[in-house]
Amino acid sequence: MKNRTALFAVLITALFCGTYWMWKQLDLGPLKPTTIRLSLDNEVESLDPAKSYSDDSLVVSAQVMEPLYQYHYLKRPYEVQPLLAETLPKLEEKGTILIIPIKKGIFYHPHPAFKGKRREVTAHDFVLQFRRLGMETLKSPGRGLFADLVKGFGDYGKRVNEDWRNLLDVKIEGFEALDDNTLIIRLVKSEPNIIYYLAMNFVVPVPWEIVSFYENKLDEVLIGTGPYIYSGYNSRYIEMHKNRDYREDYYPTVGDRYANVQNLLDSSKERIPFIETVRFYINKEEERWEKFLNKEIDLLTVPKAFIPRLYDEKGELTLELRKNDFKLGHFPMLTSRWFGFNMRDPLFGKNKNLRLAIAHAIDYTRYLQLISQNTNLRANSILVPGIAGYRPARDFRFQYDPMLAKKYLADAGYPDPSKIPVITYSTRGNEGIALLEANFIKEYLEAIGLRVKIEKLPFTDFLKKGRAGELQFFTDAWIFDYPDGENIMQLLVSTNFPGINKSGYGNPEVDKLYFQLKETTNVESRERILQAMEELVFDDLPWIPLMYESSFVLQSPKIRNFRKSSLIRNYVKYLKIEE
Repeated sequence: MKNRTALFAVLITALFCGTYWMWKQLDLGPLKPTTIRLSLDNEVESLDPAKSYSDDSLVVSAQVMEPLYQYHYLKRPYEVQPLLAETLPKLEEKGTILIIPIKKGIFYHPHPAFKGKRREVTAHDFVLQFRRLGMETLKSPGRGLFADLVKGFGDYGKRVNEDWRNLLDVKIEGFEALDDNTLIIRLVKSEPNIIYYLAMNFVVPVPWEIVSFYENKLDEVLIGTGPYIYSGYNSRYIEMHKNRDYREDYYPTVGDRYANVQNLLDSSKERIPFIETVRFYINKEEERWEKFLNKEIDLLTVPKAFIPRLYDEKGELTLELRKNDFKLGHFPMLTSRWFGFNMRDPLFGKNKNLRLAIAHAIDYTRYLQLISQNTNLRANSILVPGIAGYRPARDFRFQYDPMLAKKYLADAGYPDPSKIPVITYSTRGNEGIALLEANFIKEYLEAIGLRVKIEKLPFTDFLKKGRAGELQFFTDAWIFDYPDGENIMQLLVSTNFPGINKSGYGNPEVDKLYFQLKETTNVESRERILQAMEELVFDDLPWIPLMYESSFVLQSPKIRNFRKSSLIRNYVKYLKIEE
């Protein structure tokens, strides 16, 4: 009897192991469905890859859509690798012609526009998306990347008559599908950062069937080739599900020192994605914090105002966080923050002394304490640490000096405070830290005699008004799209107004240096150009640099493989849940 019982137990165990092995081999998903719950700071402005540019919109899109290239998840400095492209571009004619082979067997997610057929990605789909970027009516932030770079791109909007129905037939000389799996890009001149451009969300394939089905109105459409299929948005969250037909792709097998020390290579060679369902919740700061503590959110980028709640009086994680085994990570980010002036505003644009008065009116030490709890670094440059051209020993140009600020205010033509017009400060969000920041600025500027009105704007409205040149005085921030100083300098080029140049700044010499930078490949020469541009910008003072941002992230103990990066947004496919 005992022998039969033992034999039965062995058979049951073997059957279970065999079933589990077969399950893993067939990639039928985890034995227990898994859901990861993430949070967004703001409403998604648009899902159209030509228009989407806020961090929240890009994070959502990156799980579903895929560009030609991506960044290696576990390597720093950042390394670009093929995603939908088969290889890195083959360069000809001194880097002015790029030949890019497209992977075969990549399919879009199912959609009625495909009439029940599996639709394979072709090079023609990338060409169509480039043509969409060229339409001025879409107001794509990505248009400026290619306008003076790709042959025939600059006047495409006029040639297509801004009519989406002409996209299929009106060509751009610089973008061609040689065949279904070969993309040709012809440049006017070589571009050192072209590989970074091709890793951005602007450069995802878009099929004609989808454009035609929605008449080119894709703000609420999300159809891609990625590891997750978009299911839609309800009043509580955005949801997406694992793409069962996702091609064979695997977790990285190599990484940098941090990846090794943090055991981020434990999932090497395992097929991705791991998680079944992804949900993005859009909540206010207090709600996000409470949801994480109640285990309703699995990863939380801690709002700056909540950083004091992380630690007890001994400087250790609070008991509540420790007893739940929550993990806290602190990550440097390629992110800069500054005060911006509208240089086309009649009050600020021609009065540098007024701008200098504000530059010396702010207590930057207290500002860092209030906004970041001293976890961020004060900015001494427009560039950020880790970017070529950044000078760590550079002095801070502006110091807190109320008496000097008042002198500049008098020199500005306002010795009598009662004669000073009201300044409108617009917030970059209408809750939490944005309002604290606004009241802080109002306090310090009114201390030197200025009068300040606070305009409370939701983040989406801030973007719209900023890109239209309708802000007067504001705080702005930039999360680098790629690791090069050119990426932030484009915000100060006159041709990008209206648009991402929210300050409406223009200096012919800065413009000239910028276009020289785009033609320069030598690293040392690029650094010299960036530093020369920065000196000109500091002298003109459209911006006052404030700080370099970092990020605290609270993580549920069941989440594995997480590494925060401001550049890598398609990170969910690498995450694993282990109870």
